[in-house]
Amino acid sequence: MRKTNTEQGVLTGDQTQLSLHVLSGPNKGAETSLGDGAWLVGSHDADDLTFADPELVDSHLRIVIEAGHIQITALAPGVLIGGSDCLTECPTTLDPRTPVQVGRTIFSIGPTGGSFPEIDSVDEYRRLHGEHAPSTPEEPAPRRRGAGLVVNSLPRAFRLGAAACGLVIIVYGGCAGMERVVSYLTPAAVPGTDSIKIARNVLGDLDVGRGVRIALSDDNLIIDGDLRPGEATRIKAALRDAGLTADVTPKSGTATVLSDEKVIDLSATIMRAFGIDGSIRVGSPGAISVAGYGPSDAIVKAAVRQLQLDIPGVRTINDTVATPDRARTFLETATTAELRRMIRIVVKPDVVLVSGTLTPAAYSEWQTVASRFEEKFASHIRLEAHCSPGVLPLARGVHLGRSPFIIVQNGTRLKVGDNIDHFGKIVVIERDGVLVRIGEADVHVPYLIKPEWIAEEGRL
Repeated sequence: MRKTNTEQGVLTGDQTQLSLHVLSGPNKGAETSLGDGAWLVGSHDADDLTFADPELVDSHLRIVIEAGHIQITALAPGVLIGGSDCLTECPTTLDPRTPVQVGRTIFSIGPTGGSFPEIDSVDEYRRLHGEHAPSTPEEPAPRRRGAGLVVNSLPRAFRLGAAACGLVIIVYGGCAGMERVVSYLTPAAVPGTDSIKIARNVLGDLDVGRGVRIALSDDNLIIDGDLRPGEATRIKAALRDAGLTADVTPKSGTATVLSDEKVIDLSATIMRAFGIDGSIRVGSPGAISVAGYGPSDAIVKAAVRQLQLDIPGVRTINDTVATPDRARTFLETATTAELRRMIRIVVKPDVVLVSGTLTPAAYSEWQTVASRFEEKFASHIRLEAHCSPGVLPLARGVHLGRSPFIIVQNGTRLKVGDNIDHFGKIVVIERDGVLVRIGEADVHVPYLIKPEWIAEEGRL
């Protein structure tokens, strides 16, 4: 029997399987299973999940599922959880079936086969979670008319007194209106997420510290991070000019110094949450090195950002994690333009396939590149190469002119357009060699030995 506990956003039970269900948007009705681990949602090809949503950006948010816990982290603005703005780079525990909006898409995560909320559109979702101020009902017309009759029935002296009182009320109302105009023109702190956005802009202009975090507690801004001496004072002054007040605390002044063992343990936990199989080494104070294998560049970069945010005192991270993307980039940058035109590269999660027929010089270059690749990636990504050197047959003679040809040792005549076995098509025949089309490139291949004779047309 399966037990499911949804209190405090935790699902338990050996048979519990979570699914992401799209409630609204271009992919409405789509559903996919989510296992334990990290899932990047965005528009990039390397992201794990994507929607046909023009407002979606690369690596827009991350979903982490571990032991029944669901955690959402916005990596870019525009993510709402339950109708509320989700701060970027701030992990949030998600209760099952809570609607999450990113761009024009709304989805929910819950047990597979369970019921999900029904939302027809983003506009309906906003109406359900928006605030509606109560309107003031107008008094019925007969009552207003009755009030007018009472005034007209008063004696003339009373009516004159009422008129005088009315003038006093008009003057008082004019003064009150001016106060409201002055109050409207006076800048004031904007509550909620607007305050955080203003504070982010102020900090961006100041160019202060690293890993600075902004939070809101009881309408008061809380700012902490790796600040240099004097930066806390500069931040407070700049925020004051913007109409905001904040508690600014340099992290270095309050953070607990972690042992190397603790830093390694925390780093390994974060890396595993992103599906990265790696090792961590602590170097100089505030610096760590991470190595191993990651599914993609985007996931590794997100993990490095999380390490800087979650581990006190870590300022420098030497990232040498191997990924399929980095393996391809290495091959493309380590080879010359001529060699790149001769080879075909196919990248898979744990192997890189390289194939092509090469000239003797290009084949020698490729052997050097392959050796360097093995040194860098062999422990995580295997190289499977199918490259062979192409060799011209020995030429006894060369005939040049309007219809050039080569006579090889066995007497065969090769002309322009003929294919040389396992090599390529002859494009041009010249005195010192042949231009051969290999793949998409025309490559000059010299004769292995000087031909016995070379003749012009009409002189052979």
